Amino acid sequence: MMSLKLKAKRSKKGLSGAVTALILVIASVIIALVVVGFAFGLFGALGGTPIVQQVGSGVLYQSGNNEYVATITLHSTGTVTIDSASIVGVDSTVVGLSTQTLSVGPNTLVITFSANNFTPQPGSTYQISIGLGDGTTVQAAVTYIGSQQ
Repeated sequence: MMSLKLKAKRSKKGLSGAVTALILVIASVIIALVVVGFAFGLFGALGGTPIVQQVGSGVLYQSGNNEYVATITLHSTGTVTIDSASIVGVDSTVVGLSTQTLSVGPNTLVITFSANNFTPQPGSTYQISIGLGDGTTVQAAVTYIGSQQ
C-alpha cells in the first residue's frame, strides 16, 4: 500500500518551482518596464495626445502698420492641427499662418498678427497662445526685436 502512494505522487506532472519562479520574475520585469515607460512618457508617440513644446526662443517683429510677425519653433511628438493663435493680453487677430498642421519633429511656425493698440518694447518678452486641434494650448515665448519693414 505504501509503494502505491509513492507511485501516485511521482506520476504527477507539473512545473518545477524554479521554472515557476523564473516566469514570475520575467513577468514582473516586463510589467515594471511598461509602467516606467508610461511614467516617463517613452510611449507618448504610440497614441493619445501629442506633446508639443517650444524649442529655443521665438522672435516677434513689426512688419507693417499694426502687423506683427512671430517666428516660433515647436517640437511635436505627433501630427496635430493648429486651430488658433493670439498674443496674450493683446487684442490680436491671425492674418497669416505658415502651416495649419504640425508634423512629428521640429516645426518652424510663422504667424502674422494684426493688433491694434499694441506698443511692444524692444527686448521685451511676450506670450503667444497657440490652440491645437486636440484641445490643448501651447504657450510660446517671443522676444520683440523691433520693426522690420
